[in-house]
Amino acid sequence: ESKGNKFVPSVDKVKSTSNSTDVWISAATQGLIKFVHEEMEAYRLYTVMPALVRFVTQLTNWYVRLNRDRLKGLESGDASDAETGLQVLYDVLLDVTVLMAPFTPFITEYFYQHLRKLQPSYAEAADGGGASNPVKPGKSDSVHFLTLPAYDEGRLNESAVEAMEALQAVVENGRTCRERRNISLR
Repeated sequence: ESKGNKFVPSVDKVKSTSNSTDVWISAATQGLIKFVHEEMEAYRLYTVMPALVRFVTQLTNWYVRLNRDRLKGLESGDASDAETGLQVLYDVLLDVTVLMAPFTPFITEYFYQHLRKLQPSYAEAADGGGASNPVKPGKSDSVHFLTLPAYDEGRLNESAVEAMEALQAVVENGRTCRERRNISLR
């Protein structure tokens, strides 16, 4: 919750963001969803888990770190910008939780039980609708009742992903040079 407002997930807000890191992580998430579908359909399950681990590393080491102050609402003082960042992070976390569920069932169930409480359909689950059709996030009693998310072709953005890869390469090369010369961060 930001500034006392109730957080309600909105894919429309996620799709409308122009923040470059939001666009990148959304595109990377959609690319991951597409990759997981392709690999699972081809029964190459051994390639899925390393991709999921790499993605979680990207999410935590790059997206969250680059947006830490923004997500807390400290960066620009603009509450709507902070909310947009949180919307994107929530969308990514929910998609990744559902994607990881077949591989890490217990931790993803734990994550899902907390994420689902923010879904508008969560109230329907309290009325005994948790296992009924259509199964949807929030309403479903378990992440394991949900189907894998479908990727959104419109949110795939190869140029945003490539730009972030280039940025990461520059930062990593700078870090390597600094370490070779024993230059401290301060």
